[in-house]
Amino acid sequence: MIAPAAIGTEMRPAVNLQPVAAPGVEPLLAIEGLRVRIGTGTRPVIDGLDLEIRRGEVVALVGESGSGKSLTALSVLRLLPPSAAITGGSVHFGGDDVGAMRPAALNALRGGRIGMIFQQPLAMLDPTCRVGDQVAESLRIHRGLSREAALERVVALFREVGIPAPETRLRCYAHELSGGMAQRVMIAAALSADPDLLIADEPTTALDVTVQAQILRLLDEQRRKRDMAVLLITHDLAVVAALSERVAVMYAGRLVEEGPTREVLNAPRHPYTKALIRCSLLQRDETGALISIPGGGASARDIASGCRFQPRCSVAATSEHAHACCSAEPSLQCCSGQHKARCWNVNAAPAMPVVEHRA
Repeated sequence: MIAPAAIGTEMRPAVNLQPVAAPGVEPLLAIEGLRVRIGTGTRPVIDGLDLEIRRGEVVALVGESGSGKSLTALSVLRLLPPSAAITGGSVHFGGDDVGAMRPAALNALRGGRIGMIFQQPLAMLDPTCRVGDQVAESLRIHRGLSREAALERVVALFREVGIPAPETRLRCYAHELSGGMAQRVMIAAALSADPDLLIADEPTTALDVTVQAQILRLLDEQRRKRDMAVLLITHDLAVVAALSERVAVMYAGRLVEEGPTREVLNAPRHPYTKALIRCSLLQRDETGALISIPGGGASARDIASGCRFQPRCSVAATSEHAHACCSAEPSLQCCSGQHKARCWNVNAAPAMPVVEHRA
């Protein structure tokens, strides 16, 4: 059996993964049949995505670059780039249709009920403005605080997220902060309006392992303290194993596997998920070369017919369903309980190697 904590080259200290949200609870965020198209492309880059997140739950959205993870988050907030458009499906938050919201309601949702930690924190901070003023701006907009009251709240937030000497740090500019400190500022900004949902897009990228562990602990502590849901967007399976309770795997704009994190990582049923785990374990083949997934990450626009992973799949060519793999796209099939996979050979994917838990 693969121990989730064994994924990755260096171990992150584990957090408490006891489930918070019961499956029967009404979802806080419900994405149904989401389709997103870019430019004049004939096929959507996100194609029929269904995803639910309940209050207090951490759901990880996993996949290679270009799979549609970040576009999914931007679709929830209606912050897509000008070349992109939602062409189908719906997004409901707290029972409200986000697509039907007026601009004022959308602005109250963004940075209010939904907070977001964007990629590359140093790039997201305004280099011409003190970081304290940037966080205070959100408080003034969403909480109606005066500048003085907002800055007092920023000091408390900085202290809460582990920024030392917060009274001094709030007067710093972005270039005066380390990557880990800048990420803490971004977390403080995202939490400033007490959101119901936090979207964390690659929150530990480019940080060293020690700082990554600190950020993961911080996110988990704040989630539990605030009874907050988290959508964790990442390609790092070690982060998934450390923080999430449920994982959804995307490939070329499609959800290809979804289920409880431990079950998906210990018994993956889609060849793509298994390949991702093999790569994360840094295994080598008989020649000593690191195992990788053949070919490059595919876009939904690159797929002509059949299963989207078929050109890179080690199972498709030799399976009894080889014709179906090339000619028809499979639907999500229930493997067990809440575990689903989109594969014609859901019971025939290559066996995973035995990996012992590493303390």
